[in-house]
Amino acid sequence: MLAIINKIGLLPFLLLVMYLIDPFYYGFLFGYLIFLYFFLSGDVLKSLLDQDVLLLTLFSTIYSVYYSFDPIRGTQFIFIYLLFPPTFYLLGKHICNKINNLEESYKFLIFIFIIYSVIALISIHLNIMTNGFVQINRDVSMIWSTETITATGLAAYLFANMCIPALLVFNFKKNKLTGNIVLIIIYLLSIIAVLRLGSRTQIGISLLTLFISIIFSLSKQSIVKRIISILFIVVLSTISISYLSINKKSDLLSAYSDRMDSKKFGASTAGGRTERWTKSLDNLIDKPLGWSVNDFGYSHNLWLDTARAGTILAFILLVIFTISSLIKIKRTLSNESLHYLPYKNMVLILSLAFYLQFFVEPILEGSLPLFIFYCFFQGIVNQNLTLAKLSQFKQ
Repeated sequence: MLAIINKIGLLPFLLLVMYLIDPFYYGFLFGYLIFLYFFLSGDVLKSLLDQDVLLLTLFSTIYSVYYSFDPIRGTQFIFIYLLFPPTFYLLGKHICNKINNLEESYKFLIFIFIIYSVIALISIHLNIMTNGFVQINRDVSMIWSTETITATGLAAYLFANMCIPALLVFNFKKNKLTGNIVLIIIYLLSIIAVLRLGSRTQIGISLLTLFISIIFSLSKQSIVKRIISILFIVVLSTISISYLSINKKSDLLSAYSDRMDSKKFGASTAGGRTERWTKSLDNLIDKPLGWSVNDFGYSHNLWLDTARAGTILAFILLVIFTISSLIKIKRTLSNESLHYLPYKNMVLILSLAFYLQFFVEPILEGSLPLFIFYCFFQGIVNQNLTLAKLSQFKQ
């Protein structure tokens, strides 16, 4: 990891880490410093500009301007919404240029998503140690403050940790045993934290990304290996179904007890979200300039909540950026110059995890650091694709 930090440069690396750790909720100051880092490095900035930077800048500008009419979360967010999405996208591209190696990009992303989750993970486990696992209130406070954060908002910090089993499908090797054991421990700690918070989204991310990773792995194997793998999965699944039982009344599932069989908030209504999605889709036509959160609450969807708070124009720009990102992800998976399969698998799995989270939560008003992290991740994905086209990777 020290070699990678050397390539990146200590200053941008530390600024990124401090933003992600968000000490005493002053992480935004390090975000401003990253913006200044690019502003004062004109030549670096010019070399990184592309269509997606333009899209993000237009989206951020429109969203922040509309937010400024009613800055309910504070005027500070006007500048955060305006500057951070394109800035962190550029930072991802810049760091990718410095690393210039797929395996090291893979290792760096793992390190970064662990850093992103570490404060939330510590906070939840300290809460469990202090108050026990079974509690009436699902919400937990961060170590920086006594003010509680919603269980949904806190669980979002753990989304990438939920992908660890899916990542290990491609990278569980004897020569990486120590690193893999560390990842497994982090995953187990994260699962305990997710169960404490009662997050169905994170459990869904973990299961679905593992399934997709296995399918992707099978597609890269020979016919003989594929048959052996399928047989092994079938046998393991049969044993698991036969001998493992889930007790809904157990302490581990206590945070889910009131919602597992609920008609209003159960799985059939996506936790009560389907009605909000329907109303939001109607409002795209009826109220193109947005609507009040007091009408029926958050839409619980990144794109629909963007339309509510930032108008139909911000919604359209974000949809265009999303489509552009999906195209780049598809090209990454099909590009033979990107020969390091664990990296391709990570792009697939983390992208899926991001979009699963975006589809069911109010991101820009509830988990803004997650969207900023996505912009950073997309910068890395896009720049690695550019390097692959130019065949400029270092071995």
